This record gives sequence, C-alpha cells and structure tokens, in this order.
Amino acid sequence: MAGPSPFLLSKCFSQLINRKVTFVQTGQALDGKTKLIYGLYSLSPIESAVVVKADLQLLGSIAGALVGLPDAVVKDRLKASPLDELLRDAISEVFNIASAAVSAEGRAVFTRFVTEAILIDGVAAKVFKEPFHRNYFTVAVDDYQGGRFSIFSPFVPTKAL
Repeated sequence: MAGPSPFLLSKCFSQLINRKVTFVQTGQALDGKTKLIYGLYSLSPIESAVVVKADLQLLGSIAGALVGLPDAVVKDRLKASPLDELLRDAISEVFNIASAAVSAEGRAVFTRFVTEAILIDGVAAKVFKEPFHRNYFTVAVDDYQGGRFSIFSPFVPTKAL
C-alpha cells in the first residue's frame, strides 16, 4: 500500500483554506513541548482505524484560516482551556475534510479528535501503538504557523486478482 501523498494532502488543505499549504515527507521527529492533537478515523471496509497526530498549533492555524481568524488571534484562542468553541468546531471540520486524503486504501471516516494520547481507545489505540505504516510530514501554511503532521495506519490487504 502506498502511503498518503504529500501532493494530495497539500492540495486538499490548500483548497480547503484557499492558501498555500505544503506537506513535505520527513523522517520521524521527536515529540517536543508542543501540544498535540489526535484525529481518529474509522477505516472501512476492513474495520480498522487511522490516527493522525499533529501539532495543535498547526491544526489551529488551518482551522483559523478556514474561519478567517488571523494567526495572532489563533495563537491566543489556542491557549484557552477548554478549547475555544469556534476553533474546536473548525478543527473538527478540517479533520473531516482531511478524511479524503489521509488514507490511500479504504475509506476513512472522521469520528472524533482528542488532545491526549491516553484518550485514544479501541481499534485506534492498537493502530496508534503498533502501526503498519507511519507517514511523517512537515507542513507550512502561508501566513500562519506550520508544524508536524503524522499518519498512523494499519496493514490493508490487497485483493487477489
């Protein structure tokens, strides 16, 4: 199975927010002190999951651009606890739209996002802990903060011809 394409991810996010978003495939980056967010997807027809791990600042930037908030406002709103309602809803929409690009095989359907890895459960937890495929990207967003974006996915058997 080929992994998610940096080109398709860039195209998907750029079209969503009408700004240039660039995904560049990288090696695994160590987690720093940056807050993270996890998007959980069910994967059909194989009844598995895909997990996206990203910097909260990156998803906040894309969500902020989606709803027309400037970068400085996004930074302030991301400091709120619980997460600002407008950004929370926009982040959900970003994850939902991204479902078309996060899986090269099967159909990914966004189910929810969490801000702590400990809250990942069920099949998604298994895929996150022991993924068959790991794809790591560095992302740049015009006029906003960029960051890291990772996709963890299961083995998807190909049909015999």
